[in-house]
Amino acid sequence: MLKDVRSALVTGATGFIGSALVQRLSAEGISAFCLVRPGSAGRARIGNLPGVELLETENYESSALAQKLSGIQTDVVFNLASTGVAPEERDPHRLLAGNLNIVAGLISATAAWPLRKFIHIGSCSEYAPVPEGHKLTEQDSLQPASLYGAAKACSHIYGLAFAKSRGLPFVTLRLFGVFGVGEAPNRLVPYLMSHLRRDMPVDLTPGEQVRDLLYVDDIVEALLHGAQSERVAVGSSYNVCSGKGIRIRELSEEVATVMNKPKGLLRFGDRPYRADESMWIVGDNRQFSACTSWTPRVSIKEGIRKMVLASGIA
Repeated sequence: MLKDVRSALVTGATGFIGSALVQRLSAEGISAFCLVRPGSAGRARIGNLPGVELLETENYESSALAQKLSGIQTDVVFNLASTGVAPEERDPHRLLAGNLNIVAGLISATAAWPLRKFIHIGSCSEYAPVPEGHKLTEQDSLQPASLYGAAKACSHIYGLAFAKSRGLPFVTLRLFGVFGVGEAPNRLVPYLMSHLRRDMPVDLTPGEQVRDLLYVDDIVEALLHGAQSERVAVGSSYNVCSGKGIRIRELSEEVATVMNKPKGLLRFGDRPYRADESMWIVGDNRQFSACTSWTPRVSIKEGIRKMVLASGIA
């Protein structure tokens, strides 16, 4: 699919989305150089794939990265590395080191490469909270309510300015909710599946939160379109989302339906909302869709079915 792209540098390659991207790159015959931490979980999913080379590094400082990447040039950089996705990773100092410092180091180390695109992965957490019914656009304020969102917003702003000074074609793709095969066990859908499979009750919040979800394969497709399309403007940011909201209660009930389990196992209200929980996060994807041929293809129900089949439950 990636015309004129023969190679890519990927950070966060052993993570949920990163490993799915690397598997797709390998299937497309694109060489993937993956920066990974020694002993990182998930490397078994990508380490033996054709055309994939793992480059171990503990240090994302510019000089260390330049040495590690010596003799390598790629057509695209996909920066998916990010600390803070999981709540237990949100120490303030780790958030800076695992987001802003990585972006700065990568830009320094690849500044001389003839890149087509430097794709930086942002987050809907960068936006200010909005009232129910408002779909977030790229013109909405970056006034995050969480330290994680602040670290991601800082990475975008700093990366944009730094890349411009070095002449790098920097683009931020802001992801909203993502689910799918390979997701961490503590995430909502795998958590639901694990309990329902054993006919165990599932303690949940009241479930009135509304989220914008995409299946992981649609996310990977969007990343490839972002790297390929000439109409994706350098120095811009784009929302990658479905443009539709689903209540967590409805999502949970859909999992039970697909698994043919009683909805009575879903104990809504047994768990409180988080103190910093947003009740509405839905995006507007029209800007990204207008400059690419990308459109989401996998429905919530189909995505859940794929996860159930991959788990061997059905």
